[in-house]
Amino acid sequence: MFKSLADNILSMEYVPPKRMLELIKEYSTTFKNWYSVMLNIYLHKEKIKCILRNGQVVNLTPKEAVLLAGLRITKLDHETVSFVFNDREITLKGWKLSYPGDSFSDYWRINVRGKRVLDIGAGIGDSSIYFSLAGAKEVVAVEIDKKKIELMRENLRINNIQNVIVVDRGVGIEDNENIISYSNLIRNYGPFDIAKIDCDGCERIIAPYIKEIPELLIEWDNNYKDVSNSLKANGYKIRVEYTLKNLGFIYAKKNLLT
Repeated sequence: MFKSLADNILSMEYVPPKRMLELIKEYSTTFKNWYSVMLNIYLHKEKIKCILRNGQVVNLTPKEAVLLAGLRITKLDHETVSFVFNDREITLKGWKLSYPGDSFSDYWRINVRGKRVLDIGAGIGDSSIYFSLAGAKEVVAVEIDKKKIELMRENLRINNIQNVIVVDRGVGIEDNENIISYSNLIRNYGPFDIAKIDCDGCERIIAPYIKEIPELLIEWDNNYKDVSNSLKANGYKIRVEYTLKNLGFIYAKKNLLT
């Protein structure tokens, strides 16, 4: 999804007014010179002088600035970012390989307190750490990229997060060396109260089979109709939110008692 995210942000072709206000809040949280940073992203500057709220001055590419927006950064270097969330300092290694700003700025949209969470597309563990700190009872973090899995395990250790189960595979319909079938994922690790899905297209593959998770937050890019139609056919009520021109969220809820 990163290419779609970056392309939308960098072009600024269309940003819904509500989302623009969210972006201003996120960039101003991270950067003292947030207006200049956003302007230079729009202008496709190769490098942007960024003044962090802690006073640190760094030169970032537009994509790097996008990844960090929303974090209250205390320290940043090429490999590691440290930031404050809920009065606690979090440290993430390999921040350029995931979406730490999004994880700690966008997933408030779902209430995970006291719930078992399925996190498909967990990256370096940033989203799973967020869910844990937001009160999740337990998180099952699914990720296929081996480098990200290595970083996720290290980030969970560094931040003393102990209620995350790591599944080092992708999700599909049939099992193989690198893929766990959706049915076996549910059978072996479920049940789940809620799921966040951001897996570079696998949502289209597994959506027709999702029936037993009461609440879903699915990030989509370019087209959401196949996913939403599959979920509707399985009894979910759908709400679609555009965050950028070709990017957004699908919220899906289902009353399993009916």
